[in-house]
Amino acid sequence: MRRELGMFSALVAMCFALWLSNSDFLGASNVINTTRQVSMLGIFAIGIAFVIITGGIDLSIGSMVGLTGVIIARLTSTSTGGLGYPLWIGIVTALVVACLFGLIQGLLITRLRLQPFIVTLGGMLLLRGVSQTVVEGGVISMGQSPLLSLASGGLLKLGRDPLIPYPFLIFLSVAALGGYVLHFTVLGRYIYAIGGSRDAAEYSGINVKKVETLTYVISAGSAGIAGICYAAYIGQMSQQVGVAYELYAIAAAVLGGCSLRGGEGTIFGIVIGSAIMRVIDNGINMFQYKYSDADGIRRIWRLDPNWNWIIVGAVILAAVILDQLVHIFQAARAVREAGARKAGIAASSSANAEAAKRAETHAG
Repeated sequence: MRRELGMFSALVAMCFALWLSNSDFLGASNVINTTRQVSMLGIFAIGIAFVIITGGIDLSIGSMVGLTGVIIARLTSTSTGGLGYPLWIGIVTALVVACLFGLIQGLLITRLRLQPFIVTLGGMLLLRGVSQTVVEGGVISMGQSPLLSLASGGLLKLGRDPLIPYPFLIFLSVAALGGYVLHFTVLGRYIYAIGGSRDAAEYSGINVKKVETLTYVISAGSAGIAGICYAAYIGQMSQQVGVAYELYAIAAAVLGGCSLRGGEGTIFGIVIGSAIMRVIDNGINMFQYKYSDADGIRRIWRLDPNWNWIIVGAVILAAVILDQLVHIFQAARAVREAGARKAGIAASSSANAEAAKRAETHAG
């Protein structure tokens, strides 16, 4: 847990620095909205973590988030472009589509032995094209759908804003279930074993193909749940919703301690990684530096919003570099420890041989 605690310390320091620069960062409205954003990202970041821990990757998860919302809007909206079906039909249909697509991707990867990167890249483009076709290149409004209360509602109201938004409660539920499955069940142990060594997992009797396929279903299903929350939060759906979301999820997972090599990662780390990504996103808008110019006029310097992708890209690269450095240091330490044990065994054998020789001399 040392890596997770280190990232948590970095998160606290980041929040403190942003609060010093702009006291509105810890304002009730900003904290509640950021909590919603962290929760929605965290839901599908937990899902993709299951895939990453097995050593795979899922690039389609962002497009699945968008398609889920598009399906719900298309089926349930009473506005232009909607079919007006009951809300539960839209939600169930969207989740079934998500899980079925995850199953198809998993089968392609495990049964046909296709590369996860290629399969999910194709899935990402396919799903985005389906979303664009459904909305016909436009926007479908959710209108006055009761689903909107999912994002705006919550527990313990503070004025018009809830202190505990419903997306946060969903996030906690997903995190608790994911943590239980990953850390306290046989399936979780199988997932870590596959990520550690696929061949060793197969030789030990684990049904590797079945477990891997299930992780892609979990990833797609979590994206479906997140898509419901995003549809409620945005209030209108287009093919642009979900674009590049997979990058945030992968970055959150890696920052939280998931190794792209597989075999490592915790749910607690994913929660921290998701919070870091959204705090960075929010901090780009909130950070400000107050200073006086040569004429003594007080001015405020802010980060350029156009830097958003620069910063996100830098964070992803930093996370990958950190992951690689951790493995290099761990490998070097393992070599040193093995050398020390070997030297200790050799010294012990030499001492035993010398003692035996002395005993023989004394007996003679």
